[in-house]
Amino acid sequence: MSQLTLILFIILFVLILVYVVHLYDKYLVKEINEYESRLEKKGILKRHFTKKIDDK
Repeated sequence: MSQLTLILFIILFVLILVYVVHLYDKYLVKEINEYESRLEKKGILKRHFTKKIDDK
């Protein structure tokens, strides 16, 4: 395996890893927003710095 091939594999691996982390972060943000929405509906999440999403 040449040096160039190894460097290309490493760069490709890093790019794939960054993409997977981005997708997982997107999923986590979605889950957190849904969880906070459920808590607001129950009346549990009443912190002074939260904004109601439904008030437009």
